[in-house]
Amino acid sequence: MASNVVPRSRRRRRQRRPSAGADDPGPATQPGIGRRLLHAGSGMSVRLLTCFLVLIYFHEGYSWGYRSHAGPGVIDAALPIDAWIPMIPEFIVFYMLGYLFVLVPCVMVRDRHAFYAASVAFCVLLTVAFLIFRLAPVHMDKSYAVGSDWFSRLARFQQTKDTPYNNFPSLHVALNVYAYALIVWQSRRISAWWLPLPVLIICSTLLVKQHLFIDVIGGLLTAWAGFALFLRLEAASGHTAFRLWLLVQGLMIAVVATHLERLGKTVANVERFLAAGGVSLGEAGTALLLFILVSVGIRALSGRVGGRSPPATE
Repeated sequence: MASNVVPRSRRRRRQRRPSAGADDPGPATQPGIGRRLLHAGSGMSVRLLTCFLVLIYFHEGYSWGYRSHAGPGVIDAALPIDAWIPMIPEFIVFYMLGYLFVLVPCVMVRDRHAFYAASVAFCVLLTVAFLIFRLAPVHMDKSYAVGSDWFSRLARFQQTKDTPYNNFPSLHVALNVYAYALIVWQSRRISAWWLPLPVLIICSTLLVKQHLFIDVIGGLLTAWAGFALFLRLEAASGHTAFRLWLLVQGLMIAVVATHLERLGKTVANVERFLAAGGVSLGEAGTALLLFILVSVGIRALSGRVGGRSPPATE
């Protein structure tokens, strides 16, 4: 008697066949320009480009902050506790590590939406600090490290290259605490192993006489405000953080193009080319357009970091 049971292998083949029903979007469905630009910023190359722009923005903003500070508007915020804190040149190692630790979230924050939010909050944090440096500069009479050992020489090198005015809030504290907060947000389990490093970096700002005690407090408050902004942006709609990130990158490119002659000439040439075709965007608009084109081009050559995934909390 013939069996009506369909063999298991044939059942599997039937299940794999795509249906041509109403739920099939078909080949005509394509993501819009907004979604394509959203994915353009997810590659590691674009993350590195963002870090490069932030680095130049930091240099220009930091230099702008301490210009013309020799007047009477400089604030002396030294407390008695600052005189009690000793100078320990060996802590210059942890101070130098602070320049690298701030870059860790650029790799650890896997979600592209969170990366946009973190970048925007980072740049806002920097801008607020630069404005304080300019409008309410805090002076510190830094005592140079003495001794001929390697740590003392490295500490003196750092002290001679730094300015005595850009102290409050301590960006060394603010940026590293903000970076650690992002690591905690990404993975609480991993963050426990990282905790000693930001603590030592904070201590190093005092023990190598780079900052006053009040500067550290200001840095902690600035980091808290920056992380609160990050949480707000990360919880917003998917395109909000990306649009703000794109705007911030365009503004940074405009700053870079204004202060760096070579990039300024590039933007000017593109601006004249667009003007010849009847398109007038101005310097900032042209810089933003260049950034979009570079981002899309890099995205075409690089892979994605990954899709949106909730942070690990285990």
